[in-house]
Amino acid sequence: MNDMWEPYMKVIHGAGLGDIEEWVKLDISMTQMKVLMLLNKEKEMKVSDVAEALHTSLSNMTGILDRLEGMQFVERFPSPIDRRSVLVRLTDKANQIFINLLASGHEKLQQAAATLTEEEKTIVKDGLRLLANALDKTKKV
Repeated sequence: MNDMWEPYMKVIHGAGLGDIEEWVKLDISMTQMKVLMLLNKEKEMKVSDVAEALHTSLSNMTGILDRLEGMQFVERFPSPIDRRSVLVRLTDKANQIFINLLASGHEKLQQAAATLTEEEKTIVKDGLRLLANALDKTKKV
C-alpha cells in the first residue's frame, strides 16, 4: 500500500490541486479553506452543519463565515424549508476559483498524458478505474 501512496500524492498534487500559487494568493486560513472545500463538495449547507462538520462552535463558524462573506466567497440566506435555519453556499467568485483549479489540473494531466504511449495510457486508465471502483466500495462500508 505504501508503494501506491507516493505516486498517488504526486498525481494529486501535480494535477488534482491545480496551481498551488493560486491557493497561496487567496490569503485565507486553513479553516476558511476547509469551509470552501466542503461547500464546493456539498453545494449548500446549514451553517450549523458546517460548524459540526468542522468540529467548531456555531459562534466560531459565524466569525469564519463573516470573513469569507467579506471576501465575497460565500453567501448566507434563509432556508426555504425552515425559517429558523440559515444556509450558506459559495458565490460565483469562489466557484470560479474551483473551476480555474480544475481546468489547470486538467491541462497538466493532458500534458502529462501526451507523453505516454497508447499502451501506457490504457494501463493508467485501467489502473485508475480499478482504484475508483475500490474507493466506491469503501464508501458503502
